[in-house]
Amino acid sequence: MPKVPSSQVVLDSAYRCFCRNGFRRTTISDIVEEARMSRPTVYKYAGTKDEAFAKVVRARLERASAAAEEAAAAAATPEEKVLGVLTVKLEVAVEIWRDSPTHAYELLSAASAHTPELVTAYTDCLTELVASALADVVPESAQQAAGVLLTFTRGLEDDLRDVEAARRDLRVGVQMITSGALSRPASLPA
Repeated sequence: MPKVPSSQVVLDSAYRCFCRNGFRRTTISDIVEEARMSRPTVYKYAGTKDEAFAKVVRARLERASAAAEEAAAAAATPEEKVLGVLTVKLEVAVEIWRDSPTHAYELLSAASAHTPELVTAYTDCLTELVASALADVVPESAQQAAGVLLTFTRGLEDDLRDVEAARRDLRVGVQMITSGALSRPASLPA
């Protein structure tokens, strides 16, 4: 079995601490204890608590961006592309709610507050993927439709007590919005 790099051990430990304690209550000492490494080693790979949080957020959003790009590339129709991208977005929140039911809302809020540039870059990436999926069929309103679809998905992320209902609502919402956008006569304003 390959050895996990120390940097990954530290970031995985930081994620577990943030999930268990929330952002505000997690300390570097918690991460040191969870990683079972020396304080200098944890500082080397994670830095301060805020830096550790930013690294965890960056890694998760980079993985999600790559997965969204793969989902869009693998889909055949605009609706399937949009659903694939937005499903990846929803699943990021599902994972956080699953891993930290007590602190999920705090962690999602902390990501926006403490790493706004990362969240903005991630959202921009998803917006471009969705807009690109719709560009050939509704070029004049693809960006607007992408914004509506991302806002819709963000709303579903606020209450994930029933994950299957959120997934179903996402499918239905994407179908309703994309079929409306795709069937709209070109002469109507965007």
